[in-house]
Amino acid sequence: MKERIFMGDAAIQRPKGKNTRWAISSLLCSIIILNYFDRVAIAVAAPELQDSFNLSATEIGIVFSIYNYAYTMMQLPIGTMLDKWGVSWITRIGMAVWSILTIIFAFISGKLLLYLLRFLTGIMSASAFPAASKATANWFPYHERGLANSLFDSAAKFSNVLGGPLVALLITFYDWRTAFLVLGIINVIFTLIFWSYYDEPGRHKTISEEEINYIQKYGANASDIPVHRAKDVWKKLFTSRKVWGVTIGFTGYGYTFNLLLLWLPTYFKEEFQVDLLSSSLLTAIPWLIASITGVAVGGWLVDRLIQKGHKSNRVYKGIIIIGMLIGFSFLGAILTSNPILSMVFISIGLAGISATAPIGWTIASKISPPGAQGQTSSIVNFSNNLFGGIMAAALTGYLVDKTGSFHLSFMIAGAVLAIGLFFYTIVLGDIKTVEFGETEKESK
Repeated sequence: MKERIFMGDAAIQRPKGKNTRWAISSLLCSIIILNYFDRVAIAVAAPELQDSFNLSATEIGIVFSIYNYAYTMMQLPIGTMLDKWGVSWITRIGMAVWSILTIIFAFISGKLLLYLLRFLTGIMSASAFPAASKATANWFPYHERGLANSLFDSAAKFSNVLGGPLVALLITFYDWRTAFLVLGIINVIFTLIFWSYYDEPGRHKTISEEEINYIQKYGANASDIPVHRAKDVWKKLFTSRKVWGVTIGFTGYGYTFNLLLLWLPTYFKEEFQVDLLSSSLLTAIPWLIASITGVAVGGWLVDRLIQKGHKSNRVYKGIIIIGMLIGFSFLGAILTSNPILSMVFISIGLAGISATAPIGWTIASKISPPGAQGQTSSIVNFSNNLFGGIMAAALTGYLVDKTGSFHLSFMIAGAVLAIGLFFYTIVLGDIKTVEFGETEKESK
């Protein structure tokens, strides 16, 4: 189905009354926030975990990366599972188990159990982003998908704003075990909420017929039914230049994102010798700015420009190029000895790359063959976490041990960002649906 261009909001016949799809969007945002609370908590608690388990910087890097090994390992199979069995049950099971594992984490002792719990948590957390991407493709038409994607993507960043200070306060007044126990209880509560409310559009208890017709009419998939065999889909996707373009392009963003997600609290604490609460606040400000930018630029502005008649190809590519070029500003952090100025450079850089992230998810869903949104999104997230989650986590820890600073790690992130920009702008080409026939559908 070709994307339609609408000249202003008046041309779009929106459903009246309750809009269940935006309640679903809020639910997806909550899932991503909780999914990232765990990673935020590990990042903030890293100095205390090092003391408690007698870990070096390299070993705490392994704690970060072992989660990502498991998370990444599950990305490709989870895509097939989502396309075969749907978002509802895969996400319910994942949330339930990762909630229990978070509670158990509060009571462990010994390095072996520490590594094992992080590995298992990574496996059970793996469905969150591909599920949110697939659910958004099912629930939202193209002209709303930029905002919907930006909301759940920015939720990952906003988790640092909420979770960082919360975990720092709990550790300061109690200890790191209390922090993980509290997060585990919060997870359990939201698992019950998701379990009772989420379903696909055609089966949802509160959606109106008018809203179902609306999201189908204007381009939402509204279906979990695979159209082709999984084996055929994987072969087509892995041999598609467009899939490689968006996958490595998104990884350019993801490497810097994961480096800052996992190491920023430690970076401020070690580089500028500030206390835990101060480092958490210095960390929260860049992520707050990134959250706002992701929604305002990567979401609202993108949808607005497309609704006004601008070609989506040009809108997506333009925002990506500008955002990634601004993203290089984070490298200025290594040129100053002032923590506030360093935070400013990182804030500008994060704001730039955060504007591109929702577009990456939108492109992944738009080039995806019908019924294969989960598989396409999982390929993108696999690469993002292989290079960003695993490499950024482990390599940064190793380099900090060897060099005593984060300078080289930041420079490598800048190089990866440049590679991502090349793949987005040159390799991806026009944004077209990957077809099994001889032609591809173009989104104007």
